[in-house]
Amino acid sequence: MTSASALYRAPQPLDPVRHASLRIQPLSDWSIAARMHAVFVAVDEWPEAALEFPILFVHSGEVDAAGAPVVTPVALLGLAQGENLAVEGTRWRARYVPAFIRRYPFVSGRGGVLIDSAWSGWSSVEGEPLFDAQGRATPVLQRALALLESFDVQAQRTRAVCARLAALDLFKPMQADATLPDGRTLTVEGFRVIDEERLQALPDAVVLELHRDGLLKAIHLQLASLATMRHLIERKARRERSTRGAGDGPQ
Repeated sequence: MTSASALYRAPQPLDPVRHASLRIQPLSDWSIAARMHAVFVAVDEWPEAALEFPILFVHSGEVDAAGAPVVTPVALLGLAQGENLAVEGTRWRARYVPAFIRRYPFVSGRGGVLIDSAWSGWSSVEGEPLFDAQGRATPVLQRALALLESFDVQAQRTRAVCARLAALDLFKPMQADATLPDGRTLTVEGFRVIDEERLQALPDAVVLELHRDGLLKAIHLQLASLATMRHLIERKARRERSTRGAGDGPQ
């Protein structure tokens, strides 16, 4: 759901020799993310992401050193698999773009920086060069690398935050029923959220510690973000009305 493979079709190592003449154009075609219905969102992003998307938690499929499942936060982008309601055609309609997507077409790999060679924004003629005549990173590549580094640092911090919340047993399964204007009901499940009752039952000393570490604010941002589920319902309704309208037109 949030893996790099959902975006990167043909990743390959970035190489100053092999890609000496490669140029990059601005990322403007957001259809690359059209089938992502949820995407990883680092805790540093929650203040902005929570205003636009429900922030939920999923099991990443990994386990930690103790054998416990690793929990990761995601921004919910659609109400069905393969549906991103923030993308319309090539445009991104939401007010915030998660860093997981913004870093495209670059991504960190085990052997260094990778690029998606299948992306249509590469050129040998148009756009900004990645390397100068001496094979050094140009400003556009330096900015991309800085974003990657920041993302990786935030991802590690987020992993630690979620491990702490899991250790406090603050997660519970979530199931939400979304009712569309035509009366149909969609069920959103398979996610986890913060359990408010367990949060309120924490010892005062633990709550104070969470507050001082900035995690209490993050917890409340996650809880508040659930109110944005209505944004997704509204987008879903608009999309279906638009689809029906197009279908009613002349053949």
